[in-house]
Amino acid sequence: MTTIKFKGVTKTFNNDFQAIHKTDLTINAGEFTVILGSSGAGKSTLLRMVNGLETPSQGEIFIDQRKLTPKNQRHIRAKVGMIFQQFNLVNRLNVMTNVLIGRSYYRNWWESLLYLFPKQDYELAHWALERVGLTDKAWQRASDLSGGQQQRVAIARVLVQKPQIIIADEPVASLDPATSIEILELLFKICKEDGVSVLASLHQVNLAMQFADRIIGLKQGKVVFDDQPINLLQNSLLETIYHKEDHENIPVA
Repeated sequence: MTTIKFKGVTKTFNNDFQAIHKTDLTINAGEFTVILGSSGAGKSTLLRMVNGLETPSQGEIFIDQRKLTPKNQRHIRAKVGMIFQQFNLVNRLNVMTNVLIGRSYYRNWWESLLYLFPKQDYELAHWALERVGLTDKAWQRASDLSGGQQQRVAIARVLVQKPQIIIADEPVASLDPATSIEILELLFKICKEDGVSVLASLHQVNLAMQFADRIIGLKQGKVVFDDQPINLLQNSLLETIYHKEDHENIPVA
């Protein structure tokens, strides 16, 4: 089972803004870990460094005890599925093709460009769509689906990668509360049934409390909380994570 390890990781952008201060973290295999923090706290930057979308300014990241480098980035990315807030589907394509795009890591570039996938990939895509409850939508255009259905397609696309880690960057920020719970229930089920590590950023404290095995609190690029959810409610720790002026508006839904 795959772990993620940050060793002395920092991230400073070209405008000298330090998004992540020196960070040491180990994300345990098979856990549902949630990152909480205000907008601009560094949540997305931390997640994007796990699959190489951002490169650390200093320090090292290890995936399954293997250091993430530009040379092995594609190989490691195949193990790391990414789910985005805005779904990142190709709206003009049908659901099946969008899911099959998740197999691109295992195909030649020209096969992916022409959407040429073998029979076993189609079988795997059918399995993934069944897993997320969308087999009846396989040949519909992605743009015809609701937001919750589109996010399920994005999860199916990740499943066909056969990932060891799922990174979810604000996966329910664009969804209503009921649909948000459905999506997180699905990710939690995948985490526990498949032994896949899930690392998700959320704004909603109540959802983090409901689903997380562990919560990491970020404030201005620094880890200020790292513990079980039950301990987040002690000693006004929410005020530690969120800016004092935001305390009255801590997001709960």
